[in-house]
Amino acid sequence: MQVLRAVNKYPDSIIVHLSDIYSLNDNLGDGSFNTTLHKSLSLRGMLNPILLSTEEGFKANTHPFDRRPQPEYIEQMYRCMIGNNRYKYAVDNGYTHIECLVIDDLVTLKNMNRKTFLEPRKMLR
Repeated sequence: MQVLRAVNKYPDSIIVHLSDIYSLNDNLGDGSFNTTLHKSLSLRGMLNPILLSTEEGFKANTHPFDRRPQPEYIEQMYRCMIGNNRYKYAVDNGYTHIECLVIDDLVTLKNMNRKTFLEPRKMLR
């Protein structure tokens, strides 16, 4: 089991198998961002856990948070709300699991996004 763990610890974080997460990657065409992200993860590790919502929580509460087109049905247990690029890094680099916070409340999701957000230009500092 290869786990991508967060440097910053949160008491409610869990470890989830990558195959249990549905992820959209919206920076596939941004080579500069991907280079910065990969350097940061290689040098500093994953600073914060990714933020997930259960499928039930997404449909009932958190779906307004993600403005990207989302499929109505997924096979996975969770949807990645924040951290899709870290998820992709984990997949591309042989990890099987990733540290996550599961948040099914829209207000809490917004607050955690603000708390854990890291601008790309600050990734390597």
